[in-house]
Amino acid sequence: MKTKKKNSRDKLLDVTFDEVYIYGYCGAATASILTKAGVPRGSMYHHFESKKAMVLAMIEERLIPKVREFFDFKMRQDATALEIIEHTMNNIAKNKMLIRHGCPLHRLMFEMGALDDDIALLCEKELQRLTNNFSKVLEYGIEKGEIRKMDAEDLASFIIASSWGMLSRTPRTSSRAQFLKDVEHIMILLRT
Repeated sequence: MKTKKKNSRDKLLDVTFDEVYIYGYCGAATASILTKAGVPRGSMYHHFESKKAMVLAMIEERLIPKVREFFDFKMRQDATALEIIEHTMNNIAKNKMLIRHGCPLHRLMFEMGALDDDIALLCEKELQRLTNNFSKVLEYGIEKGEIRKMDAEDLASFIIASSWGMLSRTPRTSSRAQFLKDVEHIMILLRT
C-alpha cells in the first residue's frame, strides 16, 4: 500500500505543531520549521502570510484534532460516566508526549493568553468545547447517582485544570504511573 506523499503545506503544519508544542510559539523559529519540513521560505509564503497565520492553521488542523483525540470525554451508551472518565485518563496516560510535555492546548494558551488575542481566542474556544463535552458526561453520572452532586460545568473545569497541572510536571518527575496515581485522587473526589 502506497502512502500519500505530504505536500509542503502539510509538512509545515506537522513541523509547526511539533516545534510550537516543544518550544512554544516564541521559541519556534520559522527558519527551524522550514529546515525541518524541508520547505523553502517561498513555499511557506505561498500557503501562509506569516508565522502567526501558519500557527493558527496548525491549531485548527493539527492541535485541536489531537486534543479531541486524547481528551475524548464522549458519551457512550455502554459505559458509566466513571468508566468514560477512567478510559479517557488511561488514554492520556498512554501518550508519551503528553506525559513528557503536557497538554499542547494548555501550553499554548498559557504562553499566548496575554500576547495574542487571535491565538488565545481559538484555544479558549476549544477549551470551552472540551469543558461542555465533559460536563455532559458528569451530568450523566450525577443523574445516575454514581458521581456526587456538584455543578457539572465547574467540576469539568476543575478536573481539566487539574489534569493539565498533573501533566505539567517536569520531565524528570512526570511518568505514566505518577499521572495515574494523581488521577485516582480525582476519581475518589467524584465517587458518591
